[in-house]
Amino acid sequence: MNKNKKIVALICAMAMIFSMFASFTVVNAEEITKGIVLEYEASTRTANTAVVVAKAVGYTQVDSFTVNINVPDGVQESDVTVKDALLKGEAGLTDGVYGYSAGSTGAVDVPANGVLIKFEIKLPSTVTESFDVTLQDKSQIGVDTDILSTLRKNLPISTTTVEKYVDPSITPTPTPLEPTTTRAPKPTKAPVATEDPSATVVPTKAPVEVTKGIALETESVANGTAVIVAKAVGYTQVDSFTVNINVPDGVQESDVTVKDALLKGEAGLTDGVYGYSAGSTGAVDVPANGVLIKFEIKLPSTVTESFDVTLQDKSQIGVDTDILSTLRKNLPLAWTTVKISSAEPTPTAAPSVVGSVALNKLVSSDKVTGENVANNESDYRIGIVVTKNGAEAEYGTDFIAFYGDKELTEDEYVGLVNGYLDSIDGVTSLKDVIDNITFKTYNSGVKIYAELVNANNEVVDNSTVNADPTPTAKPTEPSISVKASSTTVEFDKKFTVTATVKNAKDGAKVAFTTNDDEKYAVIFGTPTEINSKGETKATYVANDKAGTVTITATYKDTEGNEKSASVKVTVKKASTTTGGNDGTTSGGGPSIIAPGHTGAVTTPNTNTNYKPDFQDLDSVEWARTAINGLAMRGMISGRDQYTFDPNANITRAEYCQILMGAINALNAKGESTFADVPSTAWYYNAVSVASQLGIVSGYGDGNFGPNDLITRQDMALMTYKTAKIMNKSLEPVNAEITFEDSHEISDYAFEAVMTLQKAGIINGMTDTTFEPHSNATRAQSAKVIFDTFVDAQ
Repeated sequence: MNKNKKIVALICAMAMIFSMFASFTVVNAEEITKGIVLEYEASTRTANTAVVVAKAVGYTQVDSFTVNINVPDGVQESDVTVKDALLKGEAGLTDGVYGYSAGSTGAVDVPANGVLIKFEIKLPSTVTESFDVTLQDKSQIGVDTDILSTLRKNLPISTTTVEKYVDPSITPTPTPLEPTTTRAPKPTKAPVATEDPSATVVPTKAPVEVTKGIALETESVANGTAVIVAKAVGYTQVDSFTVNINVPDGVQESDVTVKDALLKGEAGLTDGVYGYSAGSTGAVDVPANGVLIKFEIKLPSTVTESFDVTLQDKSQIGVDTDILSTLRKNLPLAWTTVKISSAEPTPTAAPSVVGSVALNKLVSSDKVTGENVANNESDYRIGIVVTKNGAEAEYGTDFIAFYGDKELTEDEYVGLVNGYLDSIDGVTSLKDVIDNITFKTYNSGVKIYAELVNANNEVVDNSTVNADPTPTAKPTEPSISVKASSTTVEFDKKFTVTATVKNAKDGAKVAFTTNDDEKYAVIFGTPTEINSKGETKATYVANDKAGTVTITATYKDTEGNEKSASVKVTVKKASTTTGGNDGTTSGGGPSIIAPGHTGAVTTPNTNTNYKPDFQDLDSVEWARTAINGLAMRGMISGRDQYTFDPNANITRAEYCQILMGAINALNAKGESTFADVPSTAWYYNAVSVASQLGIVSGYGDGNFGPNDLITRQDMALMTYKTAKIMNKSLEPVNAEITFEDSHEISDYAFEAVMTLQKAGIINGMTDTTFEPHSNATRAQSAKVIFDTFVDAQ
């Protein structure tokens, strides 16, 4: 009875643990069509309070929501008051994030204003400037099964700016850049398009911001041939790239010639898209001109007008793990125009955007009160001065303005900011102008000053911003430290030495050496690569000779940096042993492998001095340490002395047997209710104990499927549940990977897969795919169990 209570308690504890870590992209409120939108309630702003409103978008009913927002430093839990909550719930403050979580047994109508909840925040006196409030991790909204959440990364991350408090009774002092107080004359409106294209000035297509990725440029157009250049931007080295571009109708594969390719690769034409894909085994320096490849295109005689060439689907560029691609949706889709004319002039490539500033970051539309609009003219206006390095900036060369996605001509821009609302279609108020204009700058050193002037010629809001991006901090020198999992180790025991590198350079390596010619300890397997935390680990096995060994970790990189650090480990004779294996969990309990028949891959080797000698591990070098480590402990064995058969599959029963052995649970007693798990089966104890602990639950039809091959997602789930029960650390060491086939991961296994991936325990089958329903191999199984339950010791 007590044992069953403990098992139930463990299951309950597992159900209460929820952990996720992800990176998100903040989305403008106007871009969110479904989810939660945050808004700053400007009308209620006081000197020491601000109200942030969370609204439902795209939902007419909800039955649950969780809104987590960041609050300024110094805000206490008692400083936040929840108001107008649509559903009853619980609130609290943890690590600078204030959250409210609520649910109901049935769906509740969302009010017309969309309000889910309001947070009234009492601000400390130290908060004197504007600040952003952003939707945080673990937020969600839903009704029935229609749920958006940060776990699935399908909930847009909304943000709002709480503006600096300005006492309305005080008129701000204008800066020295104050514009003239006289409204500018109304510019001539842009001509209306006619049937004759030559009679209308067509605005230039908006440039694409490519600060990192692949830029396209038109190098030349002459003699019926166009040359398109693809350049790397923001990369100094690459080891792979794929450039896919559209070509005009009538272009054949033989009409395109590849030139000056940085890497060797393959090219071809499919459905009007010409592509070149290349890769190398090591990183290659990008030349000073950035050129990745040139496409020389022989144009058909039918091409008589200018056309755009745009980066197409499945394009990518990267080095090591720093990859941008259209599949990941993080690669800007650059374009260039090939201009065709009788003189065939060389076209100018779209300028690169240096900075971007929204007008509502300079002046607030909330300051437009009592506006009077007559004859499409507002009695408010905005005075703007743009400078470059102290001198007046030139429109179209140094900066340009957009209204939403529309690039404005200079006359349209001047007209709108001066209150002439009919300068373009669809503008009804100066508030629209403030909230929709964005400045794009094409040169550094650009500053923008703006002030909002009312009908009485009074300045009611003003500020200045530097449009340059934040400079990159100068990298610091690398450093290294080292520690051992234990500084005193008994004969024949394993221990781990971890070197931690700060500010590691690309391509850096760490080598481990001893001062005793491996007299007291010998390295076991291959040290791990430097991970995202800067850690690399080497596994050692103590010999049967007492003494002290100094283990040194030496860091080297291609820039000539070399750093070393050492740790001393004392090897001593074991005190009293109980025989059997060396154990992989702390405390007492039964042995790792239960006596009797244990299946094809779990037969223990009871010789504690056994040294594996498998000859077929070259294809799974990444799993060699794990396989040898488990075999040395008697937790798995090969087909014979020299054959492990690493790429063969493993059954559900076999994996369960190894897993329960890893936590010393094979001698525990349990009862199985599975119809296909007889009490005489060699795996009965393992499956029955795993079932009682909630680690396995079978197929739902009363069967466990012991002889079915285990899938990769089920391997992850069983491992994750077992680690939770054993309180094993699953802290993230890697950034989360959004696998292209993540939608194929079953809901019941999704959290397990992503947690183990971030913990560095399980990887994808490729850089972009996980293959959740593929069968796990013997090598994969050994690596997952070793890294979770043995290497973590």
